[in-house]
Amino acid sequence: MQVIIKNIAKDILPLILFVLVIGGIWIGTTTIIQNDTPFFVVSSGSMKPVLQVGDIIIVNGRDHYDELEVGDIIVFTLPADSKRVIVHRVNSIDEEGEKGIEVKTKGDNNPKIDGWTVLEKDYIGTVFTSVPTIGKITIWLSPPVNYYIIFFVVLILLTNEVKKK
Repeated sequence: MQVIIKNIAKDILPLILFVLVIGGIWIGTTTIIQNDTPFFVVSSGSMKPVLQVGDIIIVNGRDHYDELEVGDIIVFTLPADSKRVIVHRVNSIDEEGEKGIEVKTKGDNNPKIDGWTVLEKDYIGTVFTSVPTIGKITIWLSPPVNYYIIFFVVLILLTNEVKKK
């Protein structure tokens, strides 16, 4: 019985340590960056050449909306659809707008200024830095590709279990 417990502990301990390390990195990053969601993947070419599709961006906390400057690259939810997240550059700031500070944005690769106004409630944060290309994995693994991968991994695991017996 003790041998079984030792073997289980030996197999599970690395997984527990991995989860703790990843959790610690996540908590540390969210605390330092002051943002609950500090990582985003660029999914369109609107910010080329500065940000490419597949770049991972690290976003600084939302406490600094009133300190935005023209030229900052910000992340915000689309005012008309709060499920869509946009990364664009601040084009102009109206500090005396009807709804408070009103920000107009534009993608560097877009010909025109965006047709919406970003308000503080839409603002997520300012791009702190980016890591090139790594996010392409998450784009590639989006549905339905991830379902196929999961299916084949489960199939391989089941096949191996049947072969063992």
